[in-house]
Amino acid sequence: MDAVWLGVVIAAVVTGAATPVLLARGLAQLARRDAMSRGLGLAGALGGIAAGAAAVAATQRMGIWELAPVLLLWGCALVAAACCDAVTQRVPTALVRQAGVLTCALLTVALAVHGDWPGLALSGVAALASGLTLLLCWRFAGAGFGDVRLATLGGLGLGHATQRGLLLAFAAFTLITVTQAVVTVMRGGDRRSTIPYGPALAVGFLLAAAA
Repeated sequence: MDAVWLGVVIAAVVTGAATPVLLARGLAQLARRDAMSRGLGLAGALGGIAAGAAAVAATQRMGIWELAPVLLLWGCALVAAACCDAVTQRVPTALVRQAGVLTCALLTVALAVHGDWPGLALSGVAALASGLTLLLCWRFAGAGFGDVRLATLGGLGLGHATQRGLLLAFAAFTLITVTQAVVTVMRGGDRRSTIPYGPALAVGFLLAAAA
């Protein structure tokens, strides 16, 4: 148990420091350095800490410690992209693409070393399913194509997700999205107003991986 708590602390420190860096990189890719603020950096750091805790929880549940670095990278990228989306309503394509390629490569190595071919296959299926789901949202529900890319990245971390985790993720995504829509309407928006899906996606994917 002490080793687990030590892992949580180390992961929290690493992700809490790395996520604001990725966030700043994402904003630079969007040519929106001006959107970076102390408050946003703090939000990114706190989100990164949550991502680190989720990565450790997922790794402990699966018993595949080779996945820890992969999930830490994956979680940091999700949170950084979600923070970019929250303040600019745009997802940095380069950041998500780079994180996706690196996550995919490291995931393949980690699961191959462990001999977990079914987990690797399920990760690919989850990424495809997540991407296709958001592709439908892009076509019919006003999501951006950046959300499709972010969902595909998010799906890579769900190769060992449980039914409970997926249900929690869906509930969290729905709650956050509905809350954003209600707040938008209360502020004078209408059904044509756009909302950032990135934060809800990031929370959902982290919950799905950890629970």
